[in-house]
Amino acid sequence: MNNTVEGLGPWVLVTGGSRGIGRALVREFAARGDRVAFTFRSAEAEARSIESEVAASGGQAFGYQIDGTDSDAVTAFADRLLAEQGAPRAVINNAGITRDGKFLSADQKSWRDVIANNIDAMFYITRAFIPAMVEQGGGVVLQMSSITAIKGNPGQTNYGASKAAMIGFTRSLAVELARFNIRVNALLPGLIATDMVDEMPEAARKAMKNLVPMRRLGTVQEIAATAAFLISDQASYITGQTLVIDGGLTA
Repeated sequence: MNNTVEGLGPWVLVTGGSRGIGRALVREFAARGDRVAFTFRSAEAEARSIESEVAASGGQAFGYQIDGTDSDAVTAFADRLLAEQGAPRAVINNAGITRDGKFLSADQKSWRDVIANNIDAMFYITRAFIPAMVEQGGGVVLQMSSITAIKGNPGQTNYGASKAAMIGFTRSLAVELARFNIRVNALLPGLIATDMVDEMPEAARKAMKNLVPMRRLGTVQEIAATAAFLISDQASYITGQTLVIDGGLTA
């Protein structure tokens, strides 16, 4: 499969790549030899920091500030990248937000913000890059969903609905695109030790760990390594699947 512009190596797109799991994904793919394009919405300092970190390690990562809920902006962004780089070997839909709150006091704006950022943006990004993947012989699309899609969590009806929608999107798209050698899967992280979790009081972190049968939180590196496997040729017969990585929390 030739999915690059002549003279350039393979590349991967990660949405929401400046922080947390997205940052770990950028590090992981770059360390494995991919050029990585990643998007961010507002965290410019963090985006430039990961660019520098990857460059210092001999890799290539480039951040692009974009509002994924703006379909015209996404189309222009994709046109630019496709012209410069060719089709990506993988698109990882990682960007997303939360607007937590009890349903009885939920407001329409919080609902729409979560759906727009977690579902609409995923649709716009995927739609923008799929034709190039079809034309050049294949690729991989990976949704970063959440165990909240399959395990209820108070205060997250909007988030849970958006992450469950990712699973339905994944399964149907996988069936449509299999004949084009394009695989589509979803990864469902559980309780993961991100920077935000690290800033929580020790008692709160301990309580979270006690919920998990393995009695620890997952790491962003574990999520990134699993994602790297799912977009690799070693996973070439895996499509339309949801893989849970949660230390047994939903067992």
